[in-house]
Amino acid sequence: MPAPRTVRHIRLALLVLVLVVGVSVTFTFFRSRSAVTPTPAPSAPPEGPTSARAERFEYKSFKGDKEGWFLRALNMVGQEQEDVRLRGVDLTFTYMAKGQPGKGRIVSDEALINPSQQKGNFQGHVIVTTEEGFELHTESLVYRGDKQLAKTEAPVEFKRKDVSGTSTGMTYDAGAGRLELLADVTLRIQDEGNPATDIKAAHALLVRPEGTMRFDGAVRLTQAGDVLTADRFEVDFGSDQTIYRARAIENVVLDSTSGNVPGTAPVPGGQGPRHLTCRKLDLWLRPDRSLEQAVAAPDADLTMRPGPKDPPEKRRLQARALTFRFDEQGHLYELEGQKDSSFDTAPIPPAKGVPRRLRCQSFLARVYPATGDIKDIEFRREVVFEQAPQKATAENASYDGASGVLTLRQGPEMVDDEQGSRLRAGAIDMNTRTNDFIARRDVHHVLRRKGGGQGLLMGGAEPALVTSTLMEYTDSTHTARYQQSALLRSGKDEIRAPEIRLQQIGPEGKWRLEASGGVVSFLHPNRDSAKAPQAKDAPKGAAEKARETSTVEGRAKEMTYMEEGQKAVYRGDVSIRQGDIATRSPEATLNFTSDGSSIQTLVAGEPVEVKQGDRHASGARGTYTPQTETMILVGPKVTLKDPTQQVEGRSLTFHVGDDRVLVDGQEQVRTLSIIRNRKEPPKP
Repeated sequence: MPAPRTVRHIRLALLVLVLVVGVSVTFTFFRSRSAVTPTPAPSAPPEGPTSARAERFEYKSFKGDKEGWFLRALNMVGQEQEDVRLRGVDLTFTYMAKGQPGKGRIVSDEALINPSQQKGNFQGHVIVTTEEGFELHTESLVYRGDKQLAKTEAPVEFKRKDVSGTSTGMTYDAGAGRLELLADVTLRIQDEGNPATDIKAAHALLVRPEGTMRFDGAVRLTQAGDVLTADRFEVDFGSDQTIYRARAIENVVLDSTSGNVPGTAPVPGGQGPRHLTCRKLDLWLRPDRSLEQAVAAPDADLTMRPGPKDPPEKRRLQARALTFRFDEQGHLYELEGQKDSSFDTAPIPPAKGVPRRLRCQSFLARVYPATGDIKDIEFRREVVFEQAPQKATAENASYDGASGVLTLRQGPEMVDDEQGSRLRAGAIDMNTRTNDFIARRDVHHVLRRKGGGQGLLMGGAEPALVTSTLMEYTDSTHTARYQQSALLRSGKDEIRAPEIRLQQIGPEGKWRLEASGGVVSFLHPNRDSAKAPQAKDAPKGAAEKARETSTVEGRAKEMTYMEEGQKAVYRGDVSIRQGDIATRSPEATLNFTSDGSSIQTLVAGEPVEVKQGDRHASGARGTYTPQTETMILVGPKVTLKDPTQQVEGRSLTFHVGDDRVLVDGQEQVRTLSIIRNRKEPPKP
């Protein structure tokens, strides 16, 4: 893509080409008043039409009082009817350029001129020069004034200041304003202090009335290692011959080793090489010739490789159309992708990393012009972000360059196959640098056991569902924090709290759950799977059957569940209830079976109060074992009361399924048993 100054020089080069062939208009002298002053030649016998000869031939033409041209030759070597053959030709002419008169000169080894038919044929070392520094070299130049046509099939070389070029063959139609370079076209712009720009093509055509110039056939533009190739390259210019548009068409490939679109400031993604392909690259220029906009379409594909200081990753941007917008200083300030857009990044070995891909229907990226850093990006419709094992989808999304946060809106969802999770919310903020994310409003987070198997708590193979108003996930610690009316449900199990924190620890991803702010839990142990063996015919009471299926309800200020070790610890005003058994204590621990499907023991204290129906017991610590349906209370003073008796001791074991009580004084303290008759009043 030409730089602003390069575009200016291309414009000058095109003007030079017009001027090169424009010397043909000097042959209009055949229509003007002329005077011939040949130097007399020595007398010789007449030899017919071909015998005319003269030394130091001169021929002048005038237009009004002004000299139009001056033709000189060393020899007039012959005449064929109206054609005059000359050698050592030197033609001086005047012309108008931008409203100003100028002088030019044509020299050649020989020429055949027919003034009446306005034809001229210059042969051998033809050189055209002007006082503006233009110079043209060719071996032949043919002019047909009656057709206003100048042409040559010979190779042509031209130069004007810092612009030079070549072609094989050239045709200029003055009437149609049409210049054609027939084959092997080259153009070089060598600006002082800047690298040269080269254009090569199989063919070139300039049509002045249409304001277009076209290069065809394997077109190649090169500047300091940056290369643009295409089947065609077209330029549009206005009446003042200022270029306002240029376009490369079909099989367009732009390779930039400097990392910049030539003629512009840096674009996002560092200073590494870039490779752009599309079917058409359309360039729009401002009146001052600076690049205003570039559109690559359809099927634009931009690949960016890292520079020396960039992360070792390859980036690829694709869309049906990519639009680059530049400010007046040549800085990119906006990039737009339309229809079927995608952005991919992949680490370059030996660098390690996770490939990332974002897809959407369209996007608009705004850039800080001074630095080339991304300001923000808006992604519209059918947004999909993939970073294995994560995949996020939404209808719309936005990216903030300063924070690196991608915000998903309108039905966002995140899926993590490795963690077995699926997250939905009103909006999700993903930090693309840390992999942290925040979910806001109507959070629904489904968690499955990694690799299948036992679920969280006692839910078996059932997934866990966590709902809340706000969720924050920290990737470095694998911790999710759910806030505001948090609820975790796994199978029939539930935990409710103002805040729930879930963390996966170790390679096996063992769960650690912390709930705080006032916790309520409802657990449903699979008691039959872990109950101690008993006789098949042993009868079960109604209370026992109820306890086998009843919910374990826990309430506390905070709770911690650890899958490693299979236990849940409640702290602060703890109350645990299952069926008709309830405990109150500062702290309580539920110990689960190894598969987490049922409760092995409940340990509460210190102290602990136990209530079962009319029974009330207290002690320093209590241990309830569901498999044996026994409650063991220990402490300096353990008390059990019911309507018929009061028992005290250091250790007390009672069966919750019947009235059996075992009191053990441990041979240290006398055990006191008080059995009251309900009919007798208590002693004072």
